[in-house]
This record gives sequence, structure tokens and C-alpha cells, in this order.
Amino acid sequence: MTCQIEKVFVTGAAGMIGSNISRALVESGLSVVGIDNLWRGTRYNIADLSSCRNFSFRHADIISDHHWYRNMDEHSALIHTANIVAGIGYVFANEWSIFQTNILINAKIARIVNQFQPQLLTYLGTACSYPQHLQRSVDTSVLSEANKIPADPDSSYGWSKMIGEIDFRLAVKGTRTRLIVLDLHNVYGWPCTYNDSTSQVIPSLIFKALNSTNGKLSVWGDGKQGRAFLHVSDVVAAVRSALSYTGTESAFMLGPDHCTSIGEVAQLIQAHPRVNIHEVVFDISKPTGDIGRFADARLALRELAWAPKIEFRVGLHELIDRIIDDRK
Repeated sequence: MTCQIEKVFVTGAAGMIGSNISRALVESGLSVVGIDNLWRGTRYNIADLSSCRNFSFRHADIISDHHWYRNMDEHSALIHTANIVAGIGYVFANEWSIFQTNILINAKIARIVNQFQPQLLTYLGTACSYPQHLQRSVDTSVLSEANKIPADPDSSYGWSKMIGEIDFRLAVKGTRTRLIVLDLHNVYGWPCTYNDSTSQVIPSLIFKALNSTNGKLSVWGDGKQGRAFLHVSDVVAAVRSALSYTGTESAFMLGPDHCTSIGEVAQLIQAHPRVNIHEVVFDISKPTGDIGRFADARLALRELAWAPKIEFRVGLHELIDRIIDDRK
């Protein structure tokens, strides 16, 4: 019989996804332990949680530190968001280090879960783990849970996330821990890293637009490549549904059912009333990554009662406002 979850550990709690998950769970009354080494996340992102009696933060490195998982038991859940992730330029310039670090992070998580057997492990996977030959069109490249195997990601990041899932499935086998994998398409929202080499495509384009001195916004590639952009609040909704899920499925594809091209993203940024861009230019000498992918999220709708709710233009313009205000 499933016991009630009393405490939730959230790795990567000071990052974009982790901070939003932590805040939502704290607001729902759960006791939350946030863990982060602050490589990319910041204390500022969770500053409002510091006064909450049901939130505690443990500044720790998942791989090398041992104190952060104290008190984990069968009444706990672990939501694992922490991995090295960044924009396409950083990913392809640092493939080996990203792969190695993520493998070590996930191996440590798997060992802890196998030893302490929390009631639930929710792992935030990625569409980047899916075969690259299925991500070649903005119109027809729809991904569902059944497409992941045989594996053929196009980056070390995708491989590291895929191997992490395999590690977790083996670690929980024969234990009381249940594993739920949520495979995310491209997540955006606030707070985010927008001003360094690890910045992902949307915040990076916003930052370039706001810093343009000639009224031009430069976009990598021809702009025809596309992604299924998923607002962070929709991710939080899926994580909350997974916490109470009692069905038999263990993996869910999360994302909208269509692509938005990078060129369209640039045009939407240009259309924001606080952005001064009069021309979008395309740099075809830069890498573009996969051409396109979007989600078949019918399983998540049926089992988790989940579907994305934030319309992309609304979420994008809200993010632009947050970044502008943050820069003041």
C-alpha cells in the first residue's frame, strides 16, 4: 500500500525548472528540501522561499557531497531536475564534459535511490534523447513515448539523459521506489540564464535583441529549424500530477503538438513593444541542431490529465518583460 509523501527532495532547486517546482510544492503545503550546487542556478531564484518553514536549502554537489540526502526514506519523493544543460553552442563545444558530468550525477542519484528507496523518483528527461532521424521536419517530426528505442540521440547531452533513465530503471527494479520519467521538449520561462554561454535559444535571442546596437537580431542557421516550446509552469503542472499518479505508465512525453520555427521566435521577439529590432538576419555558418520536433502528448492527457496551457506568444512576451525588468 502506498504511503503518504511527507517530504520532497528537489535537485537543481535553484534553477529555472527546479525553483518553480519547489515553489509550487511549498505553496501546496509539502515539505521541500532543495539541493543545488549553484553552477547555473542562483540563491536569488529561491530567495522568496527562504522564509517558508516547509522549505530548506542544501548547497551541495550531488556527485561529491553526502549530507544532502539525509532523512530520505519511504515517506519521501525525489524530483530530479539537476543536469548540465545549455544552449546548442555550449553543448556541442563541451560534449565530453557534459556527458561525463551528467553520467556521474545520475549514477549518484541511482545509487541513493537504490539505497534509501524513496516512494517516488520523478526524472525530468528530454526530447533530445530521442533518435535524431525522427527530428528532421517541423511539420511531421512528432515524437511519442514509443519512439525512444532504438536510441540514437544527436548529442552527448541526449545520450547522457538516456543513459540516466536506463540507470534509474535498473536501480528501482525490485525496490519499493516508483519511477516516473517526464520527457520534456524545449522548456522556457523565468528565472533563466540569458547573458552567458550556457544560455538556451529563447533567452539568448531575447538578450541579443535587447543588446543590439544596430537594430538587427542575428539568428543561428536559416531560422527554419523549429522546436516545441514548453512553458515552465506547464512542466510544474505535470510534475504535480506525477506525484499523485497511481496508474501503470512510467514515461510521458510532454510538449505542444506543433513546432515554432526559430525564425518565428525572432519575429515574435521583434514584435514586442519594448524591443527595438527592425531586421532579423540569419547566420547560416552557425550550427542549427535538429531540424524540428514536437510532441504526441496524448498519453499524458489520458493518464495525468495534462496538456500545455500557456500560449507561446503570451509566455514569450512575459519572459521578455521579466528579463527587461531584471536588467534595470
